[in-house]
Amino acid sequence: MTATRVEEIKALGNQMIEREIERCRKQMGEREWEKHREWVTANIVTAAKAWLTHEAKAGRL
Repeated sequence: MTATRVEEIKALGNQMIEREIERCRKQMGEREWEKHREWVTANIVTAAKAWLTHEAKAGRL
């Protein structure tokens, strides 16, 4: 995998993470988001990394 391809996959992952964080923030509301932001963000990042790794290994990225 080329460095450019890795950068593209990382950019895709970052976009996915940002969209999901924003979706959760809107759904939860500011008060709940402030209480749960840390673990929700960690969960989103972990899930995105797992999905990206799986898809890359399967040749779909």
